Amino acid sequence: MAQYKASMERIHRDDANAETLFEISLEEPPDRNKYVVMLEKNASFLLMPVLPLLWCLLLVCTMNRPMLMSAYAMPLLGIFSASLANAVPVGGGIVFVPILALWGIELKLGTALAVATMTFGNGVFGFLSWLRKDPKSISWFVVPYAVVPAWFGATWTTFHPIFPSSGECRVFFALVCLKVSLLVARSIYINQYSNTSDNENNPSFSITGETISHVFNEDLYKIDRLPWRVCVSVVCSFAAGLILVAHIGIGNAMTTFLVCTYIWKLPPKQCMVTGILCGGWTSVVPFLLHLSVLGDVPIALWVMGLPGVYFGAQIAPWFHEQLGGINNVLTVFCGFLVLMALLLLTT
Repeated sequence: MAQYKASMERIHRDDANAETLFEISLEEPPDRNKYVVMLEKNASFLLMPVLPLLWCLLLVCTMNRPMLMSAYAMPLLGIFSASLANAVPVGGGIVFVPILALWGIELKLGTALAVATMTFGNGVFGFLSWLRKDPKSISWFVVPYAVVPAWFGATWTTFHPIFPSSGECRVFFALVCLKVSLLVARSIYINQYSNTSDNENNPSFSITGETISHVFNEDLYKIDRLPWRVCVSVVCSFAAGLILVAHIGIGNAMTTFLVCTYIWKLPPKQCMVTGILCGGWTSVVPFLLHLSVLGDVPIALWVMGLPGVYFGAQIAPWFHEQLGGINNVLTVFCGFLVLMALLLLTT
């Protein structure tokens, strides 16, 4: 009788332990705090109707009829730039700066508009769209290393430019585009035979062709945050803010994409989405500086471009998926980089 009682107690104890383990496995990953979970649950409500209503209020408070007529084409430019910038990590400035230059708008003005638009296009609209579509594609542990150092670099160069003339900025921008296109083309060549549409979600797959040993979407704290990786990430982000954000307004998207790929060795989709969002969040501080201190943000162009950016950011995840495998996404990315480089060098 005593043995039977002891056996039953052991069975109940094992069941309790199993239930506890099951409950633990259902907990949110350690990097997803309660605010992220809350945003994920309310992303659809924020995208419609909260943000459109806030834009209507902004329109009424800042615009008049002449300003509306002077910026009538901005919604179309916003749709194009945001759908691209939130599907591949190019940043809104890679569209705004050369097109605005063709329209005869000063490059400095175009940079101010680019960071103002990216703050909302990538950092707000794009973030909520990706959070609703695929929250696991955001690598949160990368964000502090990618965003905060870039803020410091962008703040310094906003007031102390490294390149005094717009021509030097355009040439440097073109060289950056060509360099990144070569890196992306190399990735396409490496994976042209091995890639399928499922590879971008495979935790053992990388666009560099290397095997990844990390466990993703389960416990990001298992990733080896070696000091050299953190240092390289911080230095690259600071350099991106120092040179790219303040001068040409492309944010930190491309740099974060490259660091996630070659330093942290994340899966390609996480590299892209994390880079896209970090590009928007990096633009917040430069936008506030241009708006409140320098006062050179073109309000009419910015306000009228926001509706297009809003719609473009929402169709970007769908556009990303429709491209198919990661090679197709990278091919679009590479082609657009080359096109922008040629446009900057010839206009």
